Amino acid sequence: MTLEEIKSEALNFVPKDVNALRNKVMELRTRGVSFLGCVAFVQANQNLSLSDARQQTLDLDVWTDDEQHKIDLYHNLMMRELDDPDE
Repeated sequence: MTLEEIKSEALNFVPKDVNALRNKVMELRTRGVSFLGCVAFVQANQNLSLSDARQQTLDLDVWTDDEQHKIDLYHNLMMRELDDPDE
């Protein structure tokens, strides 16, 4: 799915509750959407900041412990590089 398709689907999806949002994100994952695509979906669907959407996406309990660890590892690496672009 392209980012535009993900965002379009997000704007047309009205979750009844957090469990419905979780199920939708799980569906997206089974369709091959990456973590970042899922964050984009949650951000557009819930009208959140990128940081809040990232956290809410992680909180949906659709990621294994290993996946969460890798996501946090790459996020922390990216944030360090933003803090010190010469590294």
